[in-house]
Amino acid sequence: MTNTDQNFAIENLKDDDQSRIKLIADTIRGHQKKDTDATFKLGALIDEATEVIGDDKTCENWLEKTLGITARHARNYRAVHRNLARFKPRCTRLAVSPTILFKLAHAEADQIDEVLNVFESGGRPRVQDVAAILSGTADQANTDYPVEDGPGLTGLAKYGAQVQRTRIARLKELLNIILLAVIEAYEPKLRGKAVVKSHLREKVRLQAEEAFSTLKHMIGTLQRDDHWAAAIGQLHLEEPDNDGGWAKLLTTLHGLERFEYVPASDAPDYLKDRAIPQLQWALGLDDENIQMMFAKAAEKNNPKMAKKSQGSATKRKPRPRATQQPVVNANQIPGQIAEGQSGAAA
Repeated sequence: MTNTDQNFAIENLKDDDQSRIKLIADTIRGHQKKDTDATFKLGALIDEATEVIGDDKTCENWLEKTLGITARHARNYRAVHRNLARFKPRCTRLAVSPTILFKLAHAEADQIDEVLNVFESGGRPRVQDVAAILSGTADQANTDYPVEDGPGLTGLAKYGAQVQRTRIARLKELLNIILLAVIEAYEPKLRGKAVVKSHLREKVRLQAEEAFSTLKHMIGTLQRDDHWAAAIGQLHLEEPDNDGGWAKLLTTLHGLERFEYVPASDAPDYLKDRAIPQLQWALGLDDENIQMMFAKAAEKNNPKMAKKSQGSATKRKPRPRATQQPVVNANQIPGQIAEGQSGAAA
């Protein structure tokens, strides 16, 4: 039943709906921190409140009177919840601010992707930068020279962002190839067979080497050894000194590049507990994607079993017994059938 603003009161709702709307209000009040995750949660709560109350305008008035949320903010929160659902993991990981989320919630998918690519390339665009990207005016002032010639540190930042986007695209391609090869190598273990290290090494050695170098150049730091602090030629690109996921992935890629040195007894656990989870994390894949990749690997590794399972699933037509009547073709003329039968009898 739809409630109008003139007669709406919580007491007019059903008992269950009263409990729901009070719980929603208490939960919204509890969201003191206005970060990315909270913005999505508030959008879901406001969407639920609208459903309970039954009227958008009435719900907006109730939110403003009860919780101090203006109608414009309520619509923005709901838009984030509804329109950015598929981008939520990326937005949360990149800690996109609520104000920018409000901008993105009313944009097209390719525009949203373009803005998030800037974040993923290491940039921290301001609200006005995002607005410029969404309106298509981001680079109008710089159309007289290519990005690699952009002056100042701002120009360098744009050039660097472009290079990073290229590297990220290549890294994604490499990690997908490596993950598929790792799953194909580990899948026989699920059927009680051994992991053949040499096969995996030959499939991923070059890709792991390139992925390792690409990632290291993206997140590594230049260092000099303490005792060579003033020596020319002692500058090295070092791996990051932290326990973050990307630093761990570097070590794993290095291990896959030299997979023959992993003991045979440790190889299955290395792939199952380390390589696959880290590659899944890096590519942002869910468990369903991994299960599908395992299913395809099983078909590739054991094609006979796949054909057998497909054959058993297909029902074959039973052959007619000798006592059964012959199958009649609908295109045959009845007289021809009779003649054929009489000829056979003769």
